[in-house]
Amino acid sequence: MKTRKFFGITVVSVLILGLTVSCGLVNKMAEPANKFFTLVGNGNLQAAYDSTAGIFKKSTSFQQFEAFMKGNGLTQYKSSNWSSVSFKNQTGKIEGAITLKDGTTLPMDISLVKEGETWRISNLLLTGGGISKTSPENEPKVEKTIPPLDELNKIAQDSVFLLGTAINADNYNPFYQEISKIWQTQITVQKLHDIFSTFKEKGYDLTIAKGVTPIFDEAPALDKDGLLHLNGQFPTKETTILFKLTYHYEYPNWKLFGINVNAK
Repeated sequence: MKTRKFFGITVVSVLILGLTVSCGLVNKMAEPANKFFTLVGNGNLQAAYDSTAGIFKKSTSFQQFEAFMKGNGLTQYKSSNWSSVSFKNQTGKIEGAITLKDGTTLPMDISLVKEGETWRISNLLLTGGGISKTSPENEPKVEKTIPPLDELNKIAQDSVFLLGTAINADNYNPFYQEISKIWQTQITVQKLHDIFSTFKEKGYDLTIAKGVTPIFDEAPALDKDGLLHLNGQFPTKETTILFKLTYHYEYPNWKLFGINVNAK
C-alpha cells in the first residue's frame, strides 16, 4: 500500500498568544493601535512609523511602510473595531477590522510588543487579503491581465523552487528579497524561517519542482483586488507538490504575495 505524506503550512498563519481576555484589556491594548491609525488617517505617516516597535522598524523601511499604507487605502482610515485580544508576557495581539472613509472594511490582526511601559505595534496583517485600491504613486497605471500559460508555468516553478532553495540552505534572505514589497511589510525573514523550518526537519525538498511543468487544478484567475491566484501541483517522480500561490503586481512583474505548499 502506498504511504501518503501530507504536510501543509500557510505563510499567513498566526500564533495565538495566550487567552482572549476582558473588554477592558481590549480597550487598553487597542489604544496604541487607534492612535497609530489616527496618525495614518491624518496623513502623518512618519509619526505613525516612528511610533512602532523597534523590531518593526528593523524589518520594515519607511518606504515599504508607506507603500503598504497607501497601497491598501489605509490613509483613508475612519474608525476601528477590535473584537479580541490575546497576550503572553511582553507580546500580544488584537484582532478586528479597520473601516475606511468610503465604508470599506478591512479585517486586521495587529501584533504588539511591550517596550518599557508602552505597547507598540510590531506587525500588521490584513487577514482578508485585500490589496491595493490605489497603486503606489510611482507605479505606472497598467491594466492587469493574466500572463500567458508558459509565463504562468515559470512563475509558479520559480516561486516553489526559490522557497525550496531557502529551506534547504536555511537562508531565507534571497527568498525574502524576491517577494512582494507589500508582503515584506507583513512578514520578516525570521518568521519565514519559523514557519518553514518543519519542511527541513521532515526532509521535504521543494527544489524538485525545477523543470517540472505544473498542472493547474483551477484556471489561473485575478480576483476583485487584482491579485493573481495559481492553484495546482507539480507531479514529480519522488512526490507530488501541491501549491496555492498568490501574486501582487508590482510593475513590471508579478511578485509573490502568499504561498501554501503541501507534499504527498
